[in-house]
Amino acid sequence: MTAKAQPIPLGTVVRDLATDRVGVLADVLDYSDPYQVGAVQPPVRLAFLRPLGGGCEWTTCPDQVVSAPGG
Repeated sequence: MTAKAQPIPLGTVVRDLATDRVGVLADVLDYSDPYQVGAVQPPVRLAFLRPLGGGCEWTTCPDQVVSAPGG
C-alpha cells in the first residue's frame, strides 16, 4: 500500500515546480471559469499561489507544489 502525501497547509511557503517560483499557498480548489462561453468544461483542480513580496497570484497544478526549504 502506498502512503498518500499529506496536503500542504494553506499559508505555507511553497515552490511551484512548473515555474520555479516561490510563493504562499493561498488555496487549492476545483475551479470553473465563470466567463466560459460555449460548451461547459468540467472543473479543473488548481493551486492558487501568492508571491512573497506581493503582486498577482498565479495558478498551477497541485502536483507541482512542494514545501519550500526554509519556508
